[in-house]
Amino acid sequence: MTLENKARSTTIHQQVDSTQLERMEPDTISLEDDDHFRDLELIRERCSAMNRNRGGARSVGDEDGAGGGRPSPVCTLKAHSNDVTSVDFAGRSLLATGSSDKTVRVYKWQVGDTFEQVSYSPLTGHTYGINCVHFSPFGTKLASASTDGSTIIWDVKTGSRLCSLQPASEAAVRVCAFSPNSALLATGGDDDTAAIWDVSTLALLRHRQSPEQCLLRRMHGDESTVTSVGFTPDSSYLATGSSGGELRLWDARYGHSVPIAMKAEAHDLGVSGLHFSPAIGKEEYSALGKQYLLATGGQDTVLHLWVVEVGGQVVGGCGSPVIAPHHSLHGHQAPIMCVRFSANGLILASASGDKTVRLWDPMKLVALGVLEGHKRYVTSCAFSDDGALVAAGSGDRMVHVWRVDRAASSVSRNTSTANKKPLAKFPSQRFRENLKLVQWSCEDVCGWLVEQGLAEYSHNFRAHAIDGRELLTVTDEILEKKLGVDALGHRNKILRLIRKSTQDSQNAKGAANVPPTEFLCPITQELIDDPVLCADGFTYERVAMEAWLASGKRTSPMTNEKLSHLTLTPNRTLRTLIQRYKEENM
Repeated sequence: MTLENKARSTTIHQQVDSTQLERMEPDTISLEDDDHFRDLELIRERCSAMNRNRGGARSVGDEDGAGGGRPSPVCTLKAHSNDVTSVDFAGRSLLATGSSDKTVRVYKWQVGDTFEQVSYSPLTGHTYGINCVHFSPFGTKLASASTDGSTIIWDVKTGSRLCSLQPASEAAVRVCAFSPNSALLATGGDDDTAAIWDVSTLALLRHRQSPEQCLLRRMHGDESTVTSVGFTPDSSYLATGSSGGELRLWDARYGHSVPIAMKAEAHDLGVSGLHFSPAIGKEEYSALGKQYLLATGGQDTVLHLWVVEVGGQVVGGCGSPVIAPHHSLHGHQAPIMCVRFSANGLILASASGDKTVRLWDPMKLVALGVLEGHKRYVTSCAFSDDGALVAAGSGDRMVHVWRVDRAASSVSRNTSTANKKPLAKFPSQRFRENLKLVQWSCEDVCGWLVEQGLAEYSHNFRAHAIDGRELLTVTDEILEKKLGVDALGHRNKILRLIRKSTQDSQNAKGAANVPPTEFLCPITQELIDDPVLCADGFTYERVAMEAWLASGKRTSPMTNEKLSHLTLTPNRTLRTLIQRYKEENM
């Protein structure tokens, strides 16, 4: 199949996974630029006040609107000639949009909440449609990923092309994301792999002769298209989602090319977007390990929140890295195509094929509002770094921008009143999704019955004090004669839950003494005692790898490709994880 035919037949995966601007980078942004950003911020604050005083466009959370109606966009951009597939903000002043028309357009915010294209816009260079655009956290670089197989990095100040990153497979690139420290760029696409590139300084990008010189490593493991990537807020780990529905967590620092955690079937029919909360995971938790809050959206129309925990024993009762369900948010009527936290982590936005963007409070786990206006599916969304604006791109070829600052300030006030340091600790994890069936209370059982459309039986279950432990002993006869579940289909639904829980427990016991695959040396297939990282990106047992090199071999044991160097670097992170595993299981 030619690339053109593949581009026509492949469904578009749109996602943006980024952390908003946190601070300016002194060695890459001049004082003149710093003053420019500061002036724009002051002007914008004044105009915001003027618009509110004049009774301008109302924002989410404005209870004074006529009839309590939903907010209308304050600005609409119509420059693209095909579907808008991705949007992203840089600070308060710049907005980038990518489209199936092969162009990237960059806009600058103007007084009155309007946007005008900068002098070098549009950016052209891709030969097929754009799937993702993403600003670096410091706003100096812009990456665009395309179906033509390339990811171009642009200089935001001049619009010039810094470099073009292209995998050897030339497969379509569906997503790209900068790390919060701006040193790394992750990409993923139709070749079923994710890649991490070194983009730490503009000077290095300008002088490198080959894009492969920027490539740090490729991560294999997905057997389907990588549709979403995102770094943790401390840039230590990378999460990837695939069209097969799996979530994987990778170590972004030490080059271990095997996922350190995986969640199979995270979404039915595939993961289409993911994003880490920028506010959880920046600080060290000496007693609890490291925790992160991850949001994912998928083709199943459900917005999931996950606890990603590394190096502790808070979630799931084990020391290995884990991706555990935290909560699920329902409301969309079509696949969720993009999810994005605000820069302070107080608001979560989700864009969907139902033509809407929904706003959520990730702490209280409630809906805040719905942004409407698009005529076709919404492919992407993004917050300005102050949380005042939300932009969304759509299949209707337009970009709408809404003002949501009143909703953001309301959530911020409520959060700071209850806790002077918002999001300093993780939200409550006592949800039924995190518990084994045997740990369910009677109310958990009744709540599950309601969700399954069996609410009429909850009274009998509560009257007989049926909690999770008792539910495991229930038989078909008890359900029918004692608990009044007359319908055979309803009894089967309850019994399937019991059988699944029993099977999961048996599988967990059987796997308890089986070490994770990433803890095994690829050469010896035994638990690693002294892990070392080789130039091919894989980790081996030191003795085994030294023996391999001593035999005269200069190729990778895994890929058979020539090693660029023979240095073996200790993988201390993996050593710590293996030691903890040994203490708990041996």
